[in-house]
Amino acid sequence: MYRASHPRGYGSVRNARRAVSAFAASCGFEGALLSDVESAAGEALANAAEHGDRESSSGFDVIATFDGTQLVIEVQDHGAGFDAGAVLHSAPPSLGGNRGFGIHLMRTLMDDVRYSDRGSRVQLVKRLKQQTADCFS
Repeated sequence: MYRASHPRGYGSVRNARRAVSAFAASCGFEGALLSDVESAAGEALANAAEHGDRESSSGFDVIATFDGTQLVIEVQDHGAGFDAGAVLHSAPPSLGGNRGFGIHLMRTLMDDVRYSDRGSRVQLVKRLKQQTADCFS
């Protein structure tokens, strides 16, 4: 298991992304699967840093677990959230736009993406095809 609380701001995204990627690699993810995890987690972390960054916010929390076949990454920010249902059921963003690709990218790269807590918590799931020993704590 990987668990950490990161201070508010974009500077924490890089460190959190590296830590999640290292955890996934220690669980047996490599190549394209590891790249998918790293990219999707990076988007979730960047969203947490952007949308959860309030003066009163202490930052964002990350928990990653692995059961031998399934990696689950949860990112929780302390922002106001959003209507996740409306966003998840909308069409992918247009190529000419500047925003809105993060959720689409996460949903494309991961096996499952779920939001809760008014959209301030995202859960990313990626399955590993082969059985792997539990990774480091």
